[in-house]
Amino acid sequence: SMLGFLYVDGHVRVYHGKKRIPKTYSTRMRLALPATTDYWVSDKEGDPVFVVTAEFNEALTVILPKLLEEMRALVGKNRKVTIVFDRGGWSPKLFVKIIEAGFDILTYRKGKWRDIPRKQFIACAKIIEGRKVSYELNDRNIRLLKGRLRLRQITKRSDNGHQTPIVTSRKDLPAIVGAYRMFERWRQENFFKY
Repeated sequence: SMLGFLYVDGHVRVYHGKKRIPKTYSTRMRLALPATTDYWVSDKEGDPVFVVTAEFNEALTVILPKLLEEMRALVGKNRKVTIVFDRGGWSPKLFVKIIEAGFDILTYRKGKWRDIPRKQFIACAKIIEGRKVSYELNDRNIRLLKGRLRLRQITKRSDNGHQTPIVTSRKDLPAIVGAYRMFERWRQENFFKY
């Protein structure tokens, strides 16, 4: 189902109006300008479902709880949905709120972690959406907030040895599908190139 995964991403929009608003760094223009951040929620094909403009450039951690209400209204009371977002939304305390609101999370891990020994990775391959996908993965349980929050960490090892840890509350998802869904965020980025 299309709404089984919702991707959230912020995009800075330069402001040209008369009001004084805080400046934000625009990576595209490489300078700080008066701007707002639009938070787009897209389906798994990368097509926009809705957009919210943040007041005063609220961070993703501030805007996510507000987006949850919109998402819940959109998907219905009991529908299980996984929210996919980048490191800008990293906040274990926020994860607890998201999970309590009946959603699952899928995001990149932020902060420090120990590299996993190479021998603990397994080569995984699967056809997903008609494409052959293969990653070297390690799948383990982790605890955050002094053990109060139990999540799953799926770490991808690149050919050069670089490790990319993904964190999710989904226990049912095959590791390769979780990794694929996270790395598919580029679909949303592609929408913004046009």
